Amino acid sequence: MNTRKHFIVVALSGLLLANCSSGNGSEDPCKGIDCSDHGTCQVENDQPVCDCETGYMTSTDGIRCIPGSDDPCRPYDCSNHGRCQKDAEDNPYCVCDQGYWITGDGLDCVENSCVDACTLMGCCGTSCCKLIPSNAADLGQLPDSGANKSGSGSFDTNTNCTVGSSLGDCEIVLVAHSPDVCVCRLGDLTIGGNLSIVGENALAILAAGSVNITGSINIAGSGQTGGPGAEAQLAPATDRLGGKGGSFGTSGGNGGQLRSNRELVPLTGGQNGQDGCGDRSGGGGGGVIQISAAGSITLSGSINASGGGGLGGAAAPEEFCCGGAGGGSGGGILLEAPEVTITASASIYAHGGGAGGGGNNRGAAGGNGSAATTNMNPAGGGEGRDGATCALYGAIEGGDGGQGSVGGSNGSNGQATDRNMCDPDQPYVGGGGGGGGSGRIRIVTSAAAGCDCNGTISPSETYGVIEGG
Repeated sequence: MNTRKHFIVVALSGLLLANCSSGNGSEDPCKGIDCSDHGTCQVENDQPVCDCETGYMTSTDGIRCIPGSDDPCRPYDCSNHGRCQKDAEDNPYCVCDQGYWITGDGLDCVENSCVDACTLMGCCGTSCCKLIPSNAADLGQLPDSGANKSGSGSFDTNTNCTVGSSLGDCEIVLVAHSPDVCVCRLGDLTIGGNLSIVGENALAILAAGSVNITGSINIAGSGQTGGPGAEAQLAPATDRLGGKGGSFGTSGGNGGQLRSNRELVPLTGGQNGQDGCGDRSGGGGGGVIQISAAGSITLSGSINASGGGGLGGAAAPEEFCCGGAGGGSGGGILLEAPEVTITASASIYAHGGGAGGGGNNRGAAGGNGSAATTNMNPAGGGEGRDGATCALYGAIEGGDGGQGSVGGSNGSNGQATDRNMCDPDQPYVGGGGGGGGSGRIRIVTSAAAGCDCNGTISPSETYGVIEGG
């Protein structure tokens, strides 16, 4: 007999009639079962079970033969309504598609009966509704369980996005036309200290329990480096023109255009300020974070997703390459749970950074823009460097950089450069870059509970109602 793995099919007591057996003239249980052409059907306890060829193993339903492997996920197809994953101990479990529940053993997905009452996160049919997170089509569903974690220090969404990380079991999910996302699944999460998140990938935390933030989460742009999931502008500014400010929830100065949407679907970060001519880097855009919890989210600490300041224009050896760089925009923050509480002591900021001032072509670089502050004062733009004077027209003045956005304002335009009306040999000066626009703050909770939102939130948050399934 060929080697096979036995799967014992246990019939529920009382469901089989005593006079129903293959020996009493009833239909053969193996009729129509071909074992995927890699085995022979046999009857065990009045149930069909495939005896599979060498190299194949019996599927969980017992009636198919599938290729054998050391991969613990190999036998499990999650009923073709999900995908099998492995936990930290290599135990397989299913992550089910929207509209399907994981079974008690974790190895199959069954259609659920929750349709109507799920926005209240109650129960319907035989199951209780479960939050379907935003961006589930890309990121997957909430886990049913996971390790409890306490996060602090630094987390890199590129190098630390692994199973068993400080933020749970994490994996990088590739997303079309948006930044890739580091998705971390866990039980409860507590942020009691300072957690700084860096890296190119956006971050999504999917919690089976609750999230409590008494410390701080920092996903802000740092200098000219964007936060996690921030995006760069495609081309630098040219000549004496100041760069555009990064745009997101509001427009950046010097002609920046709005990006993304208030739902933060897909999950997209802020935008770096446009570089100035001569490799003068724009301010880093704020990053993006999604925190989705099946229980509750409580914030009594802070989350900062603000933008960085752009560099001042070059001390250009050439006539025209001296415009300041744009400031980075604020990023994105998405919080969703059946209950969301933001206490009076909490703060959430996603402001724009200041832009660089124009330099000149006689050795003076423009002043650098300031990073956005964690208060309601706009980030200052850098000072423009003046040129020489001439008797008829006086000094030509370099343009100051635009201020970054606070609240719902746009980033300020940088000052234009003066036209050189003197001798052509007099120095040229650059224009100021545009200040960065504000980011987006989104809170999604149940229609019944709403958000107990206090503290300082800037720009103003938008609201949504969670979906259940």
